[in-house]
Amino acid sequence: MTRLLDARTSQNASYGNTISIPLPANTAVAIAELGLDVTDAMRVQVSGIAELAFPTTPPFDSVISFSIVRGDVDSLVAYALYSVSVSEVNPNAVQVVTINASDYNIPLPPSNELVYTLYIFCTAAATRIGMESFNAVAYSD
Repeated sequence: MTRLLDARTSQNASYGNTISIPLPANTAVAIAELGLDVTDAMRVQVSGIAELAFPTTPPFDSVISFSIVRGDVDSLVAYALYSVSVSEVNPNAVQVVTINASDYNIPLPPSNELVYTLYIFCTAAATRIGMESFNAVAYSD
């Protein structure tokens, strides 16, 4: 029988247009981090959402990426890529990006805590405007 072991949320903004944090072009930024008690865990499910605004139409087609890492940056759990076409973006346009993934047969660290981090990257300068949250849930078999 499946058992819920731990569930955590890292939330910067519950709603849109409630924060205003610059996202520099071509720079990966950690926007959320959380630790889970994974004692006897078999799998972890993770999800994230962020909303970006472009203050002007990007001068070129752009890319937004979302990635989740376990522990250190060498343990990529999930990666999502979104394209932003100049022909589809108006000034002050908003782009919502999401990611959902599972981490199966996870390594159990001696401390029984695994840290997951959510990163966002964009090839054009943008502003993080919220909503912005990151969730993780650990289960045993």
